[in-house]
Amino acid sequence: MNEMLRHGGDGNRGRASLLLLSLFAALLLFGCSDGKTPEDRIREMLAAAEIAAEERSLLDFQKFIADDYSDGKGRGKRDVTRVAAGYFLRNKSVHILTQVKRIDLLDEHRARVELFAGMSSMPASRVDELLAIRADLHRFDLELEERDGEWLVISAKWRRAGREDFL
Repeated sequence: MNEMLRHGGDGNRGRASLLLLSLFAALLLFGCSDGKTPEDRIREMLAAAEIAAEERSLLDFQKFIADDYSDGKGRGKRDVTRVAAGYFLRNKSVHILTQVKRIDLLDEHRARVELFAGMSSMPASRVDELLAIRADLHRFDLELEERDGEWLVISAKWRRAGREDFL
């Protein structure tokens, strides 16, 4: 499944950070149960990342990250929020194409999401277009937990991805 996301930017590190934060926001926008499966709600949240990214609202991003967020780099919610704030100040428009490769439901309230994202200053609606414009490619592994009806990102890691990951 591909979703097109727009938000601001230059710089590989900033792009990856903003994508991560955009995904945090999207994952939580539709976290409330409405009779859909957890996987359906997670996919809806990922699709909604475009809205969160376009608005570039720091307050929205903060809501979507668990207060006890932590990752392998020692970052917490405050650190992720600072990264987003800096990125929003520096960037105006970037286009992101995501591919959800896998959603693993660990139980009813916990999930892991593996997705790939290509980021560039030019729009791309298909993978071949993305690769042709030599976009920055990244893999994201997100840890999610549903709390009080909302999915929250509790941890994440990301790395550069290769062209083969998108094919």
